[in-house]
Amino acid sequence: MSLKDPKVQIAVLLILVVLIGTYFWYHSLYQPILAEKEEKSEELQKLKANLGRVKLQAAQRVSLQQEYESLQEQWRVVETLLPKERDMSDFIRQLHRIKGKVDATIERLSPLPAISKDFYQENPYEVEVLITYHGLGEFFSHVANLPIIVDVSDVDLIALVRREEEEKEREIVGPTLRSRFVLTTYSLLENVDFEEETIP
Repeated sequence: MSLKDPKVQIAVLLILVVLIGTYFWYHSLYQPILAEKEEKSEELQKLKANLGRVKLQAAQRVSLQQEYESLQEQWRVVETLLPKERDMSDFIRQLHRIKGKVDATIERLSPLPAISKDFYQENPYEVEVLITYHGLGEFFSHVANLPIIVDVSDVDLIALVRREEEEKEREIVGPTLRSRFVLTTYSLLENVDFEEETIP
């Protein structure tokens, strides 16, 4: 086979054209397509990662929204138990109503100074009653069932001394003890305002 042969020259020329064409095709068309494919592949991975984060945040947002709504509901319940201001006259009326139910005599009912806490204030009342042991239990039971929160503290019981003639009677009628205690109601502070908000 001689290079002078026109057939060989044409074959060599065709091979060179194919090689040069392949080289230019690879560098000018295929390589940029490969680079773009890799770039798009990386971009796709980033989008998938972002999508995963967004889904996680969406799930957390739904969970936070539900928790927030639950807390709002609990707060509405607390608001009904915590009046916006101290209402002495209403509380005293309720105590006198209870006193009539349990046959007690309220000898003293003294409002004490309010004590401010984080978002509420304590409103203590010093109370002294003449009552029976059973009646005192009923009194505290009625206080616990008031539509507001009331705490009982510093309970002091003093048995009443009876005369001998009264002790001889089979049935003792009337109060058998003097009890002193502190009743504390609660109210919201004036500057506290929990307005309903939505989670962004």
